[in-house]
Amino acid sequence: MKPPATSLGLDAIRDPVVRSAVEALNGRDEKRWYGLFSEDASFSDDGIPRDLVAWCGEELFGSWRAYLVSIDMVEDAGLKFYAKYHSDKWGDFKTFWRFALEGSKISRLDVGATNY
Repeated sequence: MKPPATSLGLDAIRDPVVRSAVEALNGRDEKRWYGLFSEDASFSDDGIPRDLVAWCGEELFGSWRAYLVSIDMVEDAGLKFYAKYHSDKWGDFKTFWRFALEGSKISRLDVGATNY
């Protein structure tokens, strides 16, 4: 079971769009998650361009349970953060999440494994 939102460190993410994305991810709210992205949003995983919808459908919202366990560091006015991530498919590891916004929509998301 995912941890309660209060343990995530969400208070460190001041950008309302990014904060909403984290809440949607951990709440497994696909409709809310995809609604935050621009129609032509780009995405990369470990530096490799991927199809956002296909990747999210498999890695975040598929049959595997996946969620952010904690947000440990926040940079770039809340558009980038480092977090502990859990995936039933891949296990537990440290990740980074970098968002680019155009207005109130996410235009780019880059994620990847990292050490911090």
